Amino acid sequence: MLTIIIPSHNEENHVQACLAAIIAQSDLPRDHGMQVIVAANGCEDRTVEIAQACSAGLTAAGFDVLVQEIAKGNKINALIAAEAVATHRNRVFIDADVIIGPRILRELSDILAQGAPVYASGTVRVPRPKSLVSRAYAKVWTNLPFFRDGVPGIGLYAVNAEGRARWDAFPAIIADDRFVRLQFGPQERHKTAATYDWPLPEGFQNLLNVRHRWKEGNLELAEKFPDLLANDSEINTTGRNALGLLRTPFSTVVFLLIYGISNWRARHSQGAKTTQWRRGRD
Repeated sequence: MLTIIIPSHNEENHVQACLAAIIAQSDLPRDHGMQVIVAANGCEDRTVEIAQACSAGLTAAGFDVLVQEIAKGNKINALIAAEAVATHRNRVFIDADVIIGPRILRELSDILAQGAPVYASGTVRVPRPKSLVSRAYAKVWTNLPFFRDGVPGIGLYAVNAEGRARWDAFPAIIADDRFVRLQFGPQERHKTAATYDWPLPEGFQNLLNVRHRWKEGNLELAEKFPDLLANDSEINTTGRNALGLLRTPFSTVVFLLIYGISNWRARHSQGAKTTQWRRGRD
């Protein structure tokens, strides 16, 4: 069985759709007993109220539900608080703006049933962005090898009990998703055929903010946990990739501009990191 943890900070625009997708899961036995924890941390909006309103539907669908109200807006603190009350050792971590497909929990459950340590995620889809800049960025980013061929775990990742035993409490870092993924070698990572939707931030500034945060998190991870980088199998500098960039010049310019500025900003902001949430979308 699974415990599904959803850290949520000011997610009133997203949490209902996220939970509705969990309610709509198919191919689960009636008595599956999976647990859903919404770890609402530092919320100043209706996130808690909306999550509580979804509890009846989740219960009717066979889920045990807990909505936590955590005073401090800090994702790592939310993960730790949720794990402290998790009833199942196989864990799925989902961002509140993710919409999972109707079979994904069943497929993740089957993958995590292995006796050996395992990491899993779904096949991620990026819905068509509204803004021209985000569409251009997505055209390049979704064709990079790590996204196209790997198991990136963007917005959703899962581990079984044996895999979760590889680290203690979540450390105070930005890139919790990459920290977890790099606990596992490439052969230990599995991807479901079932899909989930992860929305790309809209517009230049939001993309820049999120890319800055990703880069800052990667630099921090390399500094604090350098040994984990031995499991980093994502390679984006291939000849095939370069040819693809030449075919989409406008998209390539947008991507490289955001990539370059965010990298520069992240390197110059090291040492001034915050543990507070920084949102990349409204």
